[in-house]
Amino acid sequence: MIRARSPFGLVVGLLGIVVVVLVGYPLLRTVLDIALAGGEFAVATRSVLAAPGLWSMLGNTALVLAASTVIATVVAVLFAWLSERTTARMGWVAGVLPVVSLLVPSIAGAIGWVLLASPKAGFLNVAARDLGLPAVLDLFGYPGLVFVYVLYLVPQVYLPVAAAMSELDPALEEAARVSGRGPWRTFLTVTLPVVRPAVLSGALLALVYGIALFSVPLIIGTQAGIDVLSVSIVRLLTVEFPPRLPEAIVLSVVVLVVLGVAWWVNGRVLRGGRYATIGGKSAGERPVELGRAWTVLARLGMLLYLLVAAVLPFAALLVVSFQGFWSGRVAGVFTTENYADVLSGGTFAGLSNSVLLGIGCALVGMAVAVLLAWRIAGGGWWARVLDATTKLPGALSHVVIAVALVAAFAGPPFGLAGSLVLLVVAYLVLYLPQATLSAQSAFAVVGPDLVEASRISGEGPAGTLRRISVPLMTRGLVAGWVFLFVLVVGDITASAILASTRTPVVGFVILGLFQNGTYPALAALGTLITVVSAAVVLLALAVRRRT
Repeated sequence: MIRARSPFGLVVGLLGIVVVVLVGYPLLRTVLDIALAGGEFAVATRSVLAAPGLWSMLGNTALVLAASTVIATVVAVLFAWLSERTTARMGWVAGVLPVVSLLVPSIAGAIGWVLLASPKAGFLNVAARDLGLPAVLDLFGYPGLVFVYVLYLVPQVYLPVAAAMSELDPALEEAARVSGRGPWRTFLTVTLPVVRPAVLSGALLALVYGIALFSVPLIIGTQAGIDVLSVSIVRLLTVEFPPRLPEAIVLSVVVLVVLGVAWWVNGRVLRGGRYATIGGKSAGERPVELGRAWTVLARLGMLLYLLVAAVLPFAALLVVSFQGFWSGRVAGVFTTENYADVLSGGTFAGLSNSVLLGIGCALVGMAVAVLLAWRIAGGGWWARVLDATTKLPGALSHVVIAVALVAAFAGPPFGLAGSLVLLVVAYLVLYLPQATLSAQSAFAVVGPDLVEASRISGEGPAGTLRRISVPLMTRGLVAGWVFLFVLVVGDITASAILASTRTPVVGFVILGLFQNGTYPALAALGTLITVVSAAVVLLALAVRRRT
């Protein structure tokens, strides 16, 4: 039982009010401005419905998101089981493999795959033609776009599912083995139903992330002639003049409806409670025996994922970063001028600002998410308001939220235009859904009997949360922190609008390089971002493994 009226509960309640204001005020102000603009919103709705490419764009979005989310969920759940519960695990390598795409930010990864699989100048396709072989992959089509989407959606599912599986009582699987069930049947009939809440939470995370993903469809989808919702919304606000904010908000309503249904389904499953939780000390862990052949195949599959998700795109970035131009072949002359350009002036400042903002925003974001998840678990109308508020930013384009934040806080009386404070607020608001879903998924595996025992022993809610719940949630919270750090460092859409030459960040700088077509300098910056992100992520995952 959560005592929301305790002093600790009141403090968390005040924090909830601050979060509701930060999320709701900018959006409400934007909607009111449109509503008071003499029927402009109705005109915008008719304009959107009459747009010639609307249904094609919505169909493209639905196809890409549905295919990539389903494939990513299957791959992530399988990798989580292999890494956490079976003899296919390969030490710390197994824990890193499924999240390696987090080591290469989406903008860098998308550019890396363009360098690899562009039909005319991609390294892989040029090499295949030189050998008289057919093209390895035509990136500029539905298969190529879904393929890169999947690489960046897998971690969203893997992190909460792996955290849940790591806390699973091995007695359940042991009982299945004793009854004569094989490893795959045990996985399908015992392990998978037990971690169903984490799977659905991860799938929802993937859907939220996929809808907001901008860099991959911009770089790959645009060149493939595949228009998707996120890019269409960005164009309405950044390419059209004057910016068509009402039409962008109308399109965001479509996203709101889709995520609202997914959120409702996820909430119903989590409230059902028909799944295993941590209820105390379990028996000694014994991994599921796959057999030699399946173990070798599983490890080869994970190594292949490592190759395509991180090694190949990073290698392409690294090679081009030392060349004066990109031709699809490795030139004989190498140069470090691209790094000299990147490490000078605003580019280096953007990299350092992004790393510091990533570390700080991830810490603050997960701390706030834990407290909000604690209050949401208490139930009641206020908990429902908080739950809806924390999911709302995921239902809107990052560009729409960024524009709303500019309208609300850039001018008087706040005067935060182009400041780091506005960037911090934006990142916390934008990635609140990912933070709270990670925290709620971690809470879902903490059994109520431990919390109740703590309450009966006289411990208050703050002490119970600090001494009982949070230690059991550590692995899930570290996974959430890693997720937030990578999202903040690799953010492009909000950074392009909210950052300035006074406060540059990676997204602001890298988008300018991409628009200017300077691929070698872009590859050098992408290489540096990857190295820094990989170092931080690997350190955090090492800490997670020791908890």
